[in-house]
Amino acid sequence: MRIALVSDIHANIEALTAVLEDIDSLGCEKIYCLGDLVDYGPNPCEVLDIAMERFDLTILGNHEEALMLVAEDFNERAMRSVEWTREQLNSPDLPKEKRHKYWNFLDAMAKKREHKQGDLLFVHGSPRKPTHEYVFPKDSLDQAKIRSMFAKFDRFCFCGHSHIPGIYSETGKYGHPKNLNNGELDLRRFRKLLVNIGSVGQPRDHDTRACYVVLNGSNLQFRRVEYDYQATANKLREIKQLPTMLADRLLLGK
Repeated sequence: MRIALVSDIHANIEALTAVLEDIDSLGCEKIYCLGDLVDYGPNPCEVLDIAMERFDLTILGNHEEALMLVAEDFNERAMRSVEWTREQLNSPDLPKEKRHKYWNFLDAMAKKREHKQGDLLFVHGSPRKPTHEYVFPKDSLDQAKIRSMFAKFDRFCFCGHSHIPGIYSETGKYGHPKNLNNGELDLRRFRKLLVNIGSVGQPRDHDTRACYVVLNGSNLQFRRVEYDYQATANKLREIKQLPTMLADRLLLGK
C-alpha cells in the first residue's frame, strides 16, 4: 500500500493543494497526517475541510492541543496566532453546523496522540513525548536522547513537529533527504530508524518547497513540491492580528 505522510500544514492551503496534486499523481491509497493542520497560516477552515474529506488518519499536534486545551510553551506571537485561529473557527459567519463539525473533528484528534501499525509508529513530536518533544538534527549527537527515543518503538517511527526533514539512525547519525538518491531510501537496510517527514506548510530547512513522504512497502521517498508561497505570505500580511514574521519565514524556508 502506498501511503502519503504529511505533517505541519499550518493552515497553508496553497501548499496543501499542491501536495495533494502530487499525491494524487502518484496514486497513493492513504493519507496520514501527523498533526498541526492549523495555526500560523491564513486558511484554517479550508485546510480542515480538506482534512476531514481526504485524510485517513489525523494525529494530534501541539497546535490543535493549544486551540482546545492549553498552549504549552507558546510565546506571545504564537499565542496571537492561536487566538486568531480560534476566532476563525468560531466565526458567526460560519453556519453553526460547520463550527460544530470543526470542533468535533479536533476533539477526535485529541484522542489520537500516536498510531501504531505493525512495526510502524506515527507521532507528531517524538516517540518519548508524542505531542511536544522536538527532534532536531543536533539531537543525533545526544546519545542518551537517541537511546531513549529508540527504546520507544519497534522498528520505524515517523514524526514531524520540528519542520526539518531527516533520517535518524540508532547509532546517532542524521541524514538530510537532499543527500539521498531521488530522495529515496530502502528501509530494509535498517534495523531501526526514526524519520522526520518535514513540513507541508512551513518548511524550515532553508527550502521553500513543501515537504512530505511517500511510504510504499519498504521504499520511502521524500517529496518536495513547489507552491505559491508568495500568495500565502501576502494573505498573512493582510491579517493585522498575525505577526509579519509568519509571512517572512515562508519566503526563506526557515
